[in-house]
Amino acid sequence: MDERELEAAIKFHGHFGPFLALGLRLGEFALTHLKARKHFGIKVTVHCPPQPPPSCLVDGLQVSTGATYGKRNIELIPSEEIVVQFVNTDTGGMLTVRVPKDVREQLSTWLKELGEGEASKRVLETDGLFEVIESAHP
Repeated sequence: MDERELEAAIKFHGHFGPFLALGLRLGEFALTHLKARKHFGIKVTVHCPPQPPPSCLVDGLQVSTGATYGKRNIELIPSEEIVVQFVNTDTGGMLTVRVPKDVREQLSTWLKELGEGEASKRVLETDGLFEVIESAHP
């Protein structure tokens, strides 16, 4: 992740939390996987709890994908689990990822044990925090 983008995300969100970091990772992964254009070539549908800290991943997704509420290409659907669907609006390619419950619990544990900054850095450095549950390319 580019240092400037990380700084922009922290400034946009107000602090550096682990769910913000997770949203950044998810969005970056999706753009690369789908070969989608940032800002206008992606639609994001987020299923997650509608309150912080899990909902903070929405801000990370907005910064990393460029999808925004104003452009109406990101949507939050309240859910107990975290599942995010990405669509490349140019090609129709689709990717759905899930953050398993044990990962959510791990993020909360890191937050309590390491503090916000270190927990967030760990999220940026750790693989296996989400799983692809569906991928389709036209």
